[in-house]
Amino acid sequence: MKKIHRHSLTTFIVVGCGVVGWWAGRDLEDTAAAPPAVMNAKAPSAAKSAPRQAAPPVTEEVLEAITVDIFASIDPDQAILRFPSGETYQTFILALADSKIQLIDQLDRLRAVRVGYQEWTDLTDLLAGENIVAYNSLPTFPTPNPEGLGNQAGLVEFGEGLLPWLGITGDNSRWGAGVTIAILDTGIIPHSALPGFRSIAITPFPSDLTKTNGHGTAVASLIAGNDPLVPGVAPAARLISVRVGDDSGRADAFALAAGILTAVDAGADIINISMGTTENNPLIEDAVLFAHDHHVLIVAASGNSKRAEACYPAAYPSVISVGAVDARGEHLDFSNFGSSLSLTAPGYGIDAAWPGNRYAKVSGTSASAPIVTGAIAATMSNDRGVKMTASQAAEIVMEYANEAGIPGPDSEYGVGVLNLGRVINRTTPGIIDAAITHQRIVKSGKSGASNEVQVTVQNRGTTVLINTLLEIKTSYGSRRFNATTLAPGAIQTFSLPVQLSGIKAKLPVLVSSSLTLGDTSRDISPQNNQRRETLYAR
Repeated sequence: MKKIHRHSLTTFIVVGCGVVGWWAGRDLEDTAAAPPAVMNAKAPSAAKSAPRQAAPPVTEEVLEAITVDIFASIDPDQAILRFPSGETYQTFILALADSKIQLIDQLDRLRAVRVGYQEWTDLTDLLAGENIVAYNSLPTFPTPNPEGLGNQAGLVEFGEGLLPWLGITGDNSRWGAGVTIAILDTGIIPHSALPGFRSIAITPFPSDLTKTNGHGTAVASLIAGNDPLVPGVAPAARLISVRVGDDSGRADAFALAAGILTAVDAGADIINISMGTTENNPLIEDAVLFAHDHHVLIVAASGNSKRAEACYPAAYPSVISVGAVDARGEHLDFSNFGSSLSLTAPGYGIDAAWPGNRYAKVSGTSASAPIVTGAIAATMSNDRGVKMTASQAAEIVMEYANEAGIPGPDSEYGVGVLNLGRVINRTTPGIIDAAITHQRIVKSGKSGASNEVQVTVQNRGTTVLINTLLEIKTSYGSRRFNATTLAPGAIQTFSLPVQLSGIKAKLPVLVSSSLTLGDTSRDISPQNNQRRETLYAR
């Protein structure tokens, strides 16, 4: 945020976050598209607040006292203005009647307007003497590939195996029943793999709906797809499509804020936002706070630009911020990380619906966010409808995430990796699932001159593990450890000292670990009882 003189604000600089970063690969199926249903041309009047009270008389002194925030618009002949108080907002609205400025839309609850002008001086003359604060960033949608996607070795796609990977092995067709999810995106186009949905357009659709940017349709299918080719996590959820982005993948603060308010008014329990900006935007922030105050949960993509913090709105404290992993459960290099990250979820090579009754592979944290949204909806409901709030369900989803990365919550994985199987079966007694979650070599000792191999194990089952044997093998030594008691969900880290001084400190170390349980035949995931990888001293 910076203050600038009004006459220097003749252009806006677009700062993209690259949050969604889809990778739309080969089409998996290409069929003739059925004509989509007619969608609403603009947001319903419910998005507006109650009629305004009469404003005070407009005087030169009042106009001179106006402070205004100006936000970048995707239309170069428009400006987004926001005022610090109801009085200054109402005064400006009345002043428009005698000006050359066109009022295009307004958000009374946020004291914000979208105005059009032919000459920039018409607007600056109206706001003569004001204090202008300019915000130049715009929320963005897809880039052709997330940054660094092609540079990370060993990536494994999810393809059509998303649900089994998440631990969904039975019929999930009724998951999400009674939950309403608003998808703030490029809009959803009717597809054979999708249920019916309500559609609201903050940003107008193109005249040919089949040419709509497919990002929103893909996001919807990850949440509520009902086709074996693209099965969603919560197929029974009710969807509201709120189009806030255009077909070039751009939105602005007004559209996103209006979309959030509209979703709240429309009765959404959860709002999914797979877009963002690098700059904190107070107009968006206040819309997010409005949703929070009305007990509507927002789930957002952390971003695909390898940044050390999530993009906004994912970075706001009340938002569930989602990063991405591949099918190995490994953090994807492009996925933004940092202290605001809540958890991670699948985000590489996932089959999804695409406009024209087609299917495509998608990647990015914008795929990870709707998967978490679907998981929260599934946790909220059962076959008979909603049984808890979205916030309560989100806490459970994060509590039962798989430990990953360094022990405990960390900047790359948040609280861990989504495991919906653990969530759904959390009250089922007798489940045995021991797992090796992480291996690394770290400096040890007061001077940091020594090294040790650290291996973390987790009890992902529902029964206490007694006397679980861990064996760590390296070319520099081996050792057995006994985890005497490991409660459900608990983690424990074991350390094996190794001497890696001199040239050895730069050489790779092959580390192999294995777990032995008293009754291995009952372990539901014996594949995660072993881990073998090449590590380097840090």
